[in-house]
Amino acid sequence: MHLYWEDSKEPSLTPDIAASLLHSFNQALTAIVESPTQSVDAVDICSEHHLVQISEFTKDISPFNNMLLHDLCLRYAKIQPNSCAIDSWDGNLTYAELDDLTSRLAHHLVAQGVRPDIFVLCCFPKSTWAIVGRLAILKAGGAYISIDANDPPPSGKKHMTTRTQTRIMLTSPEYVRRFKTLVSTVVEVTPSVLSRLPVKKGVACRDVRPDSPCLILFTSGSTGTPKGIIREHRSYATAIVDYVAMLGLDASSRVLQFDDYAFDISNNDYLAPLTAGGCCCVPTPEKTIFALRENINALRVSMTFLTPTVAIQLRPRDMPTLRTVCIGGEPPSRDLIQEWAGHVRLINQYGMGEAATFCAYNDCLHPDRNDIVGRTGSGAIWIANPASPDQLVPVGAVGEILIEGPHLARGYLDGVAAKPDVGFLSRPPAWMQRIHPHRGPTRVYRSGDLGRYHADGTVEHLGRKDTLLKLNGCRVEPAEVECVLRQCLSDEDAVVIDVLGKMGADDEPVLAAFVYVAHWQRPERKPGVDIDIQTIDEDHAAYPLVRCMTTVVEAQLPHHMIPSLFLLVDSIPRTKSNKTDRRRLHMYGHDFYMAQKF
Repeated sequence: MHLYWEDSKEPSLTPDIAASLLHSFNQALTAIVESPTQSVDAVDICSEHHLVQISEFTKDISPFNNMLLHDLCLRYAKIQPNSCAIDSWDGNLTYAELDDLTSRLAHHLVAQGVRPDIFVLCCFPKSTWAIVGRLAILKAGGAYISIDANDPPPSGKKHMTTRTQTRIMLTSPEYVRRFKTLVSTVVEVTPSVLSRLPVKKGVACRDVRPDSPCLILFTSGSTGTPKGIIREHRSYATAIVDYVAMLGLDASSRVLQFDDYAFDISNNDYLAPLTAGGCCCVPTPEKTIFALRENINALRVSMTFLTPTVAIQLRPRDMPTLRTVCIGGEPPSRDLIQEWAGHVRLINQYGMGEAATFCAYNDCLHPDRNDIVGRTGSGAIWIANPASPDQLVPVGAVGEILIEGPHLARGYLDGVAAKPDVGFLSRPPAWMQRIHPHRGPTRVYRSGDLGRYHADGTVEHLGRKDTLLKLNGCRVEPAEVECVLRQCLSDEDAVVIDVLGKMGADDEPVLAAFVYVAHWQRPERKPGVDIDIQTIDEDHAAYPLVRCMTTVVEAQLPHHMIPSLFLLVDSIPRTKSNKTDRRRLHMYGHDFYMAQKF
């Protein structure tokens, strides 16, 4: 049998993708002939041609860096002791001063019982002393858990102290009374308190090892129990060194401590500049866009991480010292890329709590390819069958993103994971050893994210696998449909795809598109109504927009991925992390649809 590909006007069907499809088709035929009784799901469509490509994409993995994290950051106390390590609204510190104060506090913590595998809570506003506290805990051999002062209230944090057996907390004076019933020992970290501690020159703890925990990151879990991710010194040291190299940071770099301390990016914000011998710039606690811009200018910041939601509200020309901006957490909009790319080095950064620092980066952003997360950082990215990590998918096919490498965390505290089909694998899939037979023991994480390889080895992120939908037995990928529909919308608008109306075996579900138009004239919301929903029928003023969407999606996607119902909404619900709350939207939409139907 001979297969030929004729040139297509469809932009997504490139010659590379067409060739990949032909290789997969040939592989599928071969597999079926060799084992005609196997199920369709078991047919391997990843050919030898694909395996050669994937082997090249995944060949480079950083070795473990066995430096302790605090040693990595404070080595500059000997190399450049008088250089500024922290430039903050509430006090500056040189590397020598930072080393001295963290040593004093570390010895005090050791006397309080801190040692390896002991966890210490931290709660601070934006402050020099938050960084001093974190490094002191590491020097004492412990691991820190950073929490937000208000979310949840102290009573809601009891689960953390119970599960980690935490007895000690570092905090600022204004939070002492709030947390005094949470742990047995609360230590204020202020200049006056630290100055009264004796000067200590020796190592506070000699028992801490590269595989000792350095921090626990608590993130929300779908089971109702937050998952605690255990990070090790060596995983963070490996990743942060690679991160510094990717960013090109050096002793002249001034990095903004942007994120709240309870969030993972805040670790990059201080570890990266200190690892490079640069300066960590701590802004004032105010969270307005005006205050952020003023802080960036006053602190002469050269590099920062920003969420796209924040970045789109800033103008790069108003902050002339900025040279590098990393964005992440959600795809950047076309407007954001066009606004920033010509003024700074703009990097789309992809990662997750289970991996230190970053998993991939893209510093060649294009407005029409905003979901490309680029090339890997410290480890490798594999694309596997979403139903089973034991089966790779071909280049160009959509699958689940698997992360491999030394930057991965040890695992979850007391075995609590987010979901049974997401998490750390007990052993690498068999195909990994076949592709890289000389690679030693490795960690692999099943992310739950969907993605695909491009022919050049870059990775495209396509949302979460738990948002996959099924309509009449056919799989619908919401992210793919939404990407096509957004061609008819502005960057301020939004569209969310969902299946509505499926309650029993006899129901006929529909593929619905929730459409939010930012500048649409909408009626005042009725009392007690969280979201106003309208059906966009032929008589609706928004129907021309529906015609545009239908035309675009019919030209690019199969029939089962074309929405048959368009609903205009006056808002898109958000989660606490500012992501689309699909569950709430489904609940509102389902109730509306069933009420209209009956």
